[in-house]
Amino acid sequence: MSMGNASNSANTDSAGQQQAPDRTLQIRWVAQSDRPAPIAAATPAEALELMSAGSRAFGSLGATGGDVEMRLDPEAFGFVNTGDEDGILNQEPFAAVLSCSDARVPIELALGRGANDLFVVRIAGNVPGAECLGSLHYASEHLPRVQLFSVIGHSQCGAVTAAVDALLSPATYLPVAQLAPLREIVDSLFGSVRLAAYAMQQVTGDATFVAAADSPRLRDVLIAVSAVANAALGANVVARNLGREAAFGVYDLTERTIGSMRSGGWESGLRMAPSTDVELGAVIREAAEGYLAEAGV
Repeated sequence: MSMGNASNSANTDSAGQQQAPDRTLQIRWVAQSDRPAPIAAATPAEALELMSAGSRAFGSLGATGGDVEMRLDPEAFGFVNTGDEDGILNQEPFAAVLSCSDARVPIELALGRGANDLFVVRIAGNVPGAECLGSLHYASEHLPRVQLFSVIGHSQCGAVTAAVDALLSPATYLPVAQLAPLREIVDSLFGSVRLAAYAMQQVTGDATFVAAADSPRLRDVLIAVSAVANAALGANVVARNLGREAAFGVYDLTERTIGSMRSGGWESGLRMAPSTDVELGAVIREAAEGYLAEAGV
């Protein structure tokens, strides 16, 4: 895969006015059909770094003139490797991802990976419910090359926003409550929203949560912190249920990278799942500090 500006030549219009330079954004995957690509990752740490580096590369698309090339296994394109004696396409992802269904989050692209690299499960709100955990259990038991499981949320998430609004303004919850499938998704997010609200209270005082109902700025902060809380909590749940290494991150639609908010600002890259309640609380509080500081609160 190569990323960069293929053309920077300026054009002129019919009046002779110079227009902005053309810019072609290009992503290219390359496979050598005579041999398979090497195993992408042999440890959870290597998988974490590959996905984090891929996210940074995707985020730089159009911002730099450098090229990044990704070599894939030919089986990613449906071609059986010449060395495979059974003649069957193999499923060989090195990581599994639970992410939101939002169409603005192209999860393989956002992680800089191609087909057959990731085992992806998508659901609105990226909540690890029974069906999603079942799929991840399958990956854990039957796909031996999977080294890392991850939960990835995103900014401006509609499901998270619905849960925040239902908590801040209970009257908005009635239409949700009347539709059982939607209610199930929103209800599953209330825990993360409450943890985010509590973290904001810790940072700024007990009145924060009440004030958020009347403050668009605080509401936006609560939505952002809740997205981090939901991803971190989800990764914690996945790790506990599978007994495997898990990581989390949030895809920022503006930054176009996967990372998380820290007390010092946005930091790209996946992070390992918090393993204890204390670690989980610290992750969420740090996100609250960063987003509140960014909002000038």
